[in-house]
Amino acid sequence: MSEQARKYLETSQIIPSKGMSYTMYEIEGQDTILRMLTFIPDNDEIHIYPKPPVKKLYKPELCKKVEENEFLGLWSMGEERKAGK
Repeated sequence: MSEQARKYLETSQIIPSKGMSYTMYEIEGQDTILRMLTFIPDNDEIHIYPKPPVKKLYKPELCKKVEENEFLGLWSMGEERKAGK
């Protein structure tokens, strides 16, 4: 599988008392989720999901596109924090 076949999408929502939450997806093909993460900047929280609970992205056309390096940068930070626990 080529890296070019992957795309990176984002959804966002407000979480009361925490602020905006951004969920980013690493997608293969039309809607197959390979990895996902949630980032809450106001609380400096990153949660990574190497084996996401959801395998298909619902309505990917409603998501915002994000750059690969943005996803990978947050993913690396999430891995470092998880290893540090």
